[in-house]
Amino acid sequence: MKRIVSLACFIALAWPFVWEPCVSEALDRVQQKNETLLVAKSNIEDKKSLTAEGAYPKIPESFISGLDSLTASQGDIQAHVSSALTKVGKNLVLEDTRGAKEISAYRKVAPAVVFVISKNKAFGSGVIIDKKGSIITNWHVVKDLPNVVVVFKPKNSAELKKELAFTAQVIKIDKKRDLALLKINTPPKNLTYMKLGNSSSLAVGQDVHAIGHPKGEIWTYSKGFVSQIRSNYKWTSKEGSTHRATVVQTQTPISPGNSGGPLFDDKGNLIGINSFQFPGESLNYAVAVNEVKSFLTSKKKKRPKAGQSSPKLRCTVKYDTKGRGWKNIKGCHYKSSSSTPNFWVVYRSPKKHAAYIAVDSKSRGKIDTIMIKGKKKKGILHYFDTDCDGIIDVIGFQYDGKKEIDSYKKPSKRISTVSLAKELDTALKNKKIPYPSLRICQ
Repeated sequence: MKRIVSLACFIALAWPFVWEPCVSEALDRVQQKNETLLVAKSNIEDKKSLTAEGAYPKIPESFISGLDSLTASQGDIQAHVSSALTKVGKNLVLEDTRGAKEISAYRKVAPAVVFVISKNKAFGSGVIIDKKGSIITNWHVVKDLPNVVVVFKPKNSAELKKELAFTAQVIKIDKKRDLALLKINTPPKNLTYMKLGNSSSLAVGQDVHAIGHPKGEIWTYSKGFVSQIRSNYKWTSKEGSTHRATVVQTQTPISPGNSGGPLFDDKGNLIGINSFQFPGESLNYAVAVNEVKSFLTSKKKKRPKAGQSSPKLRCTVKYDTKGRGWKNIKGCHYKSSSSTPNFWVVYRSPKKHAAYIAVDSKSRGKIDTIMIKGKKKKGILHYFDTDCDGIIDVIGFQYDGKKEIDSYKKPSKRISTVSLAKELDTALKNKKIPYPSLRICQ
């Protein structure tokens, strides 16, 4: 019959009376073609809905069950990390100082100086002292925190694409001498570090240099001279804590933010840890390097006090948002008094492993963090939208088996927060999940 109509269509060019069945056949073919295109389009849309993370391996349940300890250790530090990494990029310019000697001293030492970020917007400086990732800073920079984040100085613009921020564990503290020892969990290769000098050989009037981050002005260089060396010196901090150690008094300008950074000689050897000053009087002090050596070799390790055990993650609600007969999204509560869950686990198959985890980190009804299993590296990628503007600001990487994020980097391209959690976003917009005030940052 189709062949007869097709022939009639051909003849219709000469005899218009057979035009009607020809039109009917044409419409049938158009409809069939449209149906084929709709199926193809549907397939394409399905593939598009699997965002960049869609092809990632699934998240094991063992990781989800350990989220309570991870969340307890993170705090609100990601926003400060993002800000610091942005500032590092903007400040990567030609760095010159006064003369050839100063330029050489700065370029040799600066890569060994880190920016230390602790909680509550506090920050300071630190000095890498070996290739294993050991760092010396002041006790008052880290206080009783178990972990902080340290940011490395990039050597060039290419390094901005790499992980520049790393989690460091507080290994040992000495409150009396105002010293702390940090250790990077997963240090990068080929670390630049400073050699320890000898404060006993210092002379009054000798040139000395300092690098730090005064008031957040990263990798600031200053130069001065030794004013005096004062043994068994006692001082009291602004917070009221009392300290005692041999210190190097200098005229070298330092400010808050320099704390924990190096005081060093012309050869780039560490001779002290910049610690405190009396503003307006050119009286600046660094804990002498011989005190640092004594601290490092002391047998008794004074670790920060362990915090209270964190509350458990409670997953209380589950939803089948696609009508497939199995629950593909579950909501969990962690340390939140809100009735709305602040952790959302999303599955793409009825198997145990999750596709991703979406987190309302501040329990404010705005999902700003997405966790995805890494492809190339063995671990979890954490995507943070720190200002909830719908764009990922910083990415954290957590190795398998670790309880905290190991390193951070800025995204190499623009990533929208909602693109990482499309299933959850669709379910919320279609009211498949009964929390109307909850949304993904966008």
